[in-house]
Amino acid sequence: MPSQFPLELVSNFLSVILLLGLFYKYLQYKKKLDVIKGLDKLKDEKKVTREDYEFIRNNEREYKDKLAKTEANIKIAQPVFIIIAGILILSFEFQEAMIHLNVVVVAFIFMQVDKIHKRNMYSFLNELRKGTKDQIEPQED
Repeated sequence: MPSQFPLELVSNFLSVILLLGLFYKYLQYKKKLDVIKGLDKLKDEKKVTREDYEFIRNNEREYKDKLAKTEANIKIAQPVFIIIAGILILSFEFQEAMIHLNVVVVAFIFMQVDKIHKRNMYSFLNELRKGTKDQIEPQED
């Protein structure tokens, strides 16, 4: 009788990969947050340049678009996750299904944390832009 590769290892491996991805996203978020803190400090010192203002405005637009896409992806993914969970529960014994549901839960958490990070970055940039707008008179587009 040939030995069969345990499916639980695949589920656990995928969960670990998603957790590493979550940690990587967190590190990226921290770096970007440090840049925003630096720009906020410049705003408080009234040393914001036109280039800084344009950087803030462009990144604000970018994060607004990213947030909209992420929210749309979550709306699509939630029913898919529910279907996957139902299939797992029907296909495996309950205890084994719970092991495999770990991947679905971690993927859901990953998507929610990503949405929160993007919403926070957009909010920070929006507030920063509003606070620097009076310091810089932007050119007419």
